Amino acid sequence: MPSSFSKASRLSLSLVLLGGLTALVGGCDGGGGKGPSTGIEEQAGLTFTPPEAGRGTTVDARITSGTSVFSFDGTTTLDLGQGVTVNSITVLDGWTAVANISIGDAADLGPRDAIVGASAGELTIPNALTVTDDSFTINPDRGLIGESVQVEMFGKNTTWVGGDTWAWFGDGIEVTAVTVISETDLIADVTIDRDAVPGLRDVSVDAGSDVTTLYSGFQVDRVSMSAVFDPPEASQGDTVNFTVEGIGTHFDDASAMEFWKGGDQKGDIIIDDINVVDAEHINGSMTLSNAAEVGLRDVLARTDTEGVLMQDALNVLDAPADLSNVGISLAFNVVRGIDNATGAVSEYVTGQAVFYLPLDPPCGAGSPPASGPQPYDVNGTFEFPDPVDQPDCPNNDTVGAGQHVWFESDCNVVTLDRNVDPSSGMIYYSAALTMEDYCPGQYGPRAYDLHTEGEEGGIGEYILDAVQPTVPADYQMLTPALWGNYTWNRAEDFNYTWTPAQTYPDAIFATGITGTLVSDGKGGQVASLPWDDGDHTYIASELQTLEAGNVSFYMESYIKGPYFGFPFSTIQTNQSSSYIYISGSMVLE
Repeated sequence: MPSSFSKASRLSLSLVLLGGLTALVGGCDGGGGKGPSTGIEEQAGLTFTPPEAGRGTTVDARITSGTSVFSFDGTTTLDLGQGVTVNSITVLDGWTAVANISIGDAADLGPRDAIVGASAGELTIPNALTVTDDSFTINPDRGLIGESVQVEMFGKNTTWVGGDTWAWFGDGIEVTAVTVISETDLIADVTIDRDAVPGLRDVSVDAGSDVTTLYSGFQVDRVSMSAVFDPPEASQGDTVNFTVEGIGTHFDDASAMEFWKGGDQKGDIIIDDINVVDAEHINGSMTLSNAAEVGLRDVLARTDTEGVLMQDALNVLDAPADLSNVGISLAFNVVRGIDNATGAVSEYVTGQAVFYLPLDPPCGAGSPPASGPQPYDVNGTFEFPDPVDQPDCPNNDTVGAGQHVWFESDCNVVTLDRNVDPSSGMIYYSAALTMEDYCPGQYGPRAYDLHTEGEEGGIGEYILDAVQPTVPADYQMLTPALWGNYTWNRAEDFNYTWTPAQTYPDAIFATGITGTLVSDGKGGQVASLPWDDGDHTYIASELQTLEAGNVSFYMESYIKGPYFGFPFSTIQTNQSSSYIYISGSMVLE
């Protein structure tokens, strides 16, 4: 203290300090001041995470405080009520404690308070933890920035259903696919963005109205992974070489290339060959479909355990259409349905023409052949084939042929108008038709000609003779009246009648009852190619191959036309057909 500071001044300062001390002491006795034991929880600002956990799980819980309330003397405690066991509690500092807790299989569901014993006294966190019935774990539980990885989720008491279940990993992580293996097992394909913020993320699975969350379940590491794809662009129909140069990648013999656009994997670029040079280098060749979707693609280089996404890595360029190879798809059909409530018969007549470029390279496989009735007038039971998984094939490019095309015959002329599908850009020709437009008996040399109006840059004006047939005659179902939940006893023969369709020998006539087979629970039918004399019967033993319940009855006349094609096209194997189809519902008991 400077010597100029006088004794009187020092005395005055002492009195001031003494008065201040007296005021402080006075504020701590019960004489009008607010004691520290009131509102401790509010002053501490305690929080508890995670906010929920499932029965039968063990989790690490974190308790944080806005003020220093925890001590290292071993007196910190935690009580979450009956059914929740606190295995251990560790004080990290005066503001943070971590507890390992186990939720019993029979713990009461719903929210519960946490009672925390701390140096400041006993503190309560209301509704700190909600015990749920469902939960899940994941593997792996971490990923690198820029990495694509498959994360498997193992549920407990979950009800995951394919098509109704999705997973969420938070900002900066994109889920591109969810495959539900069972109600308690699914796989999520996730990609971590290049600009994703490192750290822990909550993971949620949304199964309709039920959302289950694993808090701090996935870690985004600070370590990054990246790669560069070359070439940056290629045109529709091209076959080109490519290279991938990675940083921090682990390419191996199981590596594969995928092409994505708008969150969907595309099947319009085929990898012809691929060569993994080392953990950070791949080369190979690829062919772009002649109908490959134009625009930027994300390219994913994937191994069994990881992947790296190269965003906007390939630009697909448009290429001119090759009109030396044009396919033709025609349709001219009648579909009738019997309303179960009223017995009224609805009728839809469709006429359509599409001129398309076949996919090159080809994409997808044909449907498996279905077994069906043969020979004529012999009944049989047939199982429907299982569907074949198809790749994500591109839409065929289509070609215009003017503002109109026509089906022309001696009976009438049917005009089809040009339309463009707004979502796919597909050009097709169709019109709102009625039975007055459908003229039966136009087959063989009397079949409809296809007449194109022609347009510049597309298909010119052509007349293709006798290419679109119609069935020999119209027909109607007479008995029974298949409406009002019409019911038939499977122990009795089932007879039905119709006005003959005059199908043989140029066309065929088929009928069937479709339902579920008793033998294996799969879809199938009792069917026949009956003589077209207007009267046929399915016997009781045949009906009993179908399970009791709702079934459908149908009858159909069907005819095919000749092979044909445009004179300038290499494709001369187009073949059109036509049918009149009637269906109604019934109940087997």
